[in-house]
Amino acid sequence: MPLYLDEIWLRWDTVADARRSLAAFSGMAAGLGYPEGVRLEAGPWFSNEEAKVVLVLDIADHAKTFGVFGAAMANGLVLRRRLTPIVEWAAVTSLLETLPAGK
Repeated sequence: MPLYLDEIWLRWDTVADARRSLAAFSGMAAGLGYPEGVRLEAGPWFSNEEAKVVLVLDIADHAKTFGVFGAAMANGLVLRRRLTPIVEWAAVTSLLETLPAGK
């Protein structure tokens, strides 16, 4: 399962912007509005330091998310997005076992 940490910065310049952005993203907790092949694994959470939503998503093909987030950016809801792939800690352990000793 390909997991991603998805950070989405929202337009938050005015109270009206904040209301509009939050209304548009309010269905995320219920699993509404995700493209085909995208499943919510954890979150959404809202940062207490920045105007951003944080999610952990299982994304079969992250290219399919471009249309949804591109439209959100074009409509002024989203300022930017960072999509970071995550691996289980067992993958790190396996990597360490394959590395040569003493280097």
